[in-house]
Amino acid sequence: MTGSAALVTVLVVPLAGAVAALLAGRRGAAAASLLTSALGVAAAFALAAEVMTGGMQRVAVGGWAVPLGIELRADGLAAAMLLITAVIGAGISVYAWRYFGAAGHHAHQDPNALTAGPPGPAGEVAPPAPASTQWLFWPVWLLAWGALNALYLSGDLFNIYVTLELLGLAAVALVALAGAGAAAAALRYLLFALLGSMLYILGVELLYAAHQTMDLLQLRQSLQPGLSVWLAAALMTAGLLVKTAIFPLHFWLPPAHGSAPAPVSAALSALVVKAGFYLLARLWLDLFGPLPGAGVVPALLGALGALAVLWGGLQALRQARLKAMIAYSTVAQLGYLMIALPLAVAGGSAGGAMHAAVLLAASHAAAKASMFMCAGSLLAAYGHDRIDAMAGFGSRLPITATAFALAALSLVGLPPTGGFVGKFALVEAAVRAGAWWAVAVVLAGSLLSAAFLFHALSRAFADAPADKASAEVPAAPQLAALALALVAVALVAAGEPLRRLLAVGALP
Repeated sequence: MTGSAALVTVLVVPLAGAVAALLAGRRGAAAASLLTSALGVAAAFALAAEVMTGGMQRVAVGGWAVPLGIELRADGLAAAMLLITAVIGAGISVYAWRYFGAAGHHAHQDPNALTAGPPGPAGEVAPPAPASTQWLFWPVWLLAWGALNALYLSGDLFNIYVTLELLGLAAVALVALAGAGAAAAALRYLLFALLGSMLYILGVELLYAAHQTMDLLQLRQSLQPGLSVWLAAALMTAGLLVKTAIFPLHFWLPPAHGSAPAPVSAALSALVVKAGFYLLARLWLDLFGPLPGAGVVPALLGALGALAVLWGGLQALRQARLKAMIAYSTVAQLGYLMIALPLAVAGGSAGGAMHAAVLLAASHAAAKASMFMCAGSLLAAYGHDRIDAMAGFGSRLPITATAFALAALSLVGLPPTGGFVGKFALVEAAVRAGAWWAVAVVLAGSLLSAAFLFHALSRAFADAPADKASAEVPAAPQLAALALALVAVALVAAGEPLRRLLAVGALP
């Protein structure tokens, strides 16, 4: 398969799969989606191999050259994000196949689960989705997957806006699949997604009015400092911060991730929020980076990331419910990616900070997807997700307990895991840049992560009440969670291959 063919295949497969799943209906949607997931993984690896050996891959859609036409591009960073999406997405699909297909897997729920615990949306557990609409997860999920792939391959700002809109609408629809209990969280998610999109497109319009092109490479060559450019940069950055849920614009994330079905929470936390980070990196490393004084904005983003690490960790420590704790942990983990941005600007887009950020993004995606899957299995077993009422889940669900432990090790950053290698690389880049504040934040965030994650994990070894019975949980979803946790561990060996991949197409 040639590079251009692999690029087109990566884009077309999930979108065609979404149509196939919709046409297949309730009986065939899952099978069509699983086949699509397998093809998506193969296509992503094929494209990454072509990028590694042949450099940046380009396809002019319809044969029209820019600026009249649309060009799709895959460099090392895009290929890495496509690989993350494909591998984690396949794991989510396997988990969802049994989650939605196994009778009673997610339907057993304690009536007190909706009222006990701390008040507020982040502490609520939505009732399961109606059986008649569960199959709609598959076409909507594949649409979100396709939108992510299209976003990573888009070479101009307007197509990025279109893919952001598709991704946002698909994500909102996935949250709404949980039923009436998640309506408020889905509506809040929709409003914030629209706000972020509005700010982003206003910035794009300002750039187009000043330069008559929206192609990223052409804009980089012709961009001139000015009020309109800086206003555009501010609007686009603010819009992406909203969509990425960076502190203090994170309020929509815990309710949405905490109230959605487990496969949806895994997809949102592991994959969807990474799109905003990717675009912020593109804007401030590739587009606005050469502007005089442009390093101020990444420094501000790094400061927000530091606050996110600390605030998210403290909030996760306060949660009494497992899914709410994991959702706030996502706020904290996204902060590490923001901390890497000013370090990457100082060291170049091919430097160690960007390598650390992508490795952390991959490790977080695998570990956090696994953790939400574990939460889904525990919710199915106990009928609730109250942490202190899950005593002894290690003996009842040993596979889930093992997966949760491995995912926790990676999120904390303990060896030998991908999270450890990513945090070590981030600290190394910070030391080289003299950014000792970043080193302190990484260490403090790791301690906070250890505190709330190991508190939850300690319930696995507590003595369970003799009269407390748990529901039966199928092995397949637990194995899917364990597989992704093992991916988070195996990423310890991905450092050097990832560095070589990111060097392809990296701008100085």
